[in-house]
Amino acid sequence: MAMEKKYPEIRAVAFDYGGVLAYFIDKKSIREMADVAQVDYNAFDSGMWKFRQELDSGECDTTCYWTAVLDYCNSEVPRQSIIETLVEMDLKGFSRMNQGMVCWADALREHGFGTAIISNMSEPTYQALMVHQPWMRHFDATVISGIIGINKPDCRIFKYAIEVMQLDAAEILFLDDLSHNVVGARSAGMQSLQFSTTRTLSEELKAYYPNLPVEGLI
Repeated sequence: MAMEKKYPEIRAVAFDYGGVLAYFIDKKSIREMADVAQVDYNAFDSGMWKFRQELDSGECDTTCYWTAVLDYCNSEVPRQSIIETLVEMDLKGFSRMNQGMVCWADALREHGFGTAIISNMSEPTYQALMVHQPWMRHFDATVISGIIGINKPDCRIFKYAIEVMQLDAAEILFLDDLSHNVVGARSAGMQSLQFSTTRTLSEELKAYYPNLPVEGLI
C-alpha cells in the first residue's frame, strides 16, 4: 500500500501584499487614473502593467515608470503636472487592507508561528504603504523586490526569504493570488497556496494544514 507523502508541519506563513494582505487595485481606481491622463482606460491599464516589473524591481523610479506609462498610452497631458497625482492614486488603490488576513497574521503570531511578507513592490511604495503602519507589528520579516532587486516569481527571492526566516523551506507556507508566484515559491521548496478569499483559505487550512489556526479569517 502506497504511503501518503508527509511534509514537515508549517512553522511560518509568508504573505503576498497586493491581492492577499491588501485588496488589489480595482478597475474604478484605474479608470480614474486614466481620466487624469485623459486617455482610454484600456490603453492606460495595459501601460500600467507593461512596465510594472521594472518599477517593482527598482530598475526605474516612479517618474521613469509613469513617464513610460503615459508615453505608451499617448497621453497629451504634461508629465510634470500629473505624475505626482498618479503616484498618490496608485498608492491609495493598493492601501485597502484585507482585515481578515491582517487579523489572521496576528493570530498566527499569538500561536507561535512566524510571519513574513514577500512582495513585488518598489522601495518608495514600501516606504509609503507599509513601513509606518501599525499592522506591520504582526510580521517578523519583510522581503521587498525593489530593495533586493529580484521580482517574484524568480525563485531567488523565495530563497532569500527562506534565509531571512531561518527555517527549512518546506516549513514555510506562502500565499499569493497569482499562480505563477505560487509555482515560483514551490520551486524554491516552500509549500504554497493560491489565495482567493478568506473563506476558501480557511477551508484549505482545515483540510491540508490542521496545525494552523483559522480564527480571524472570516
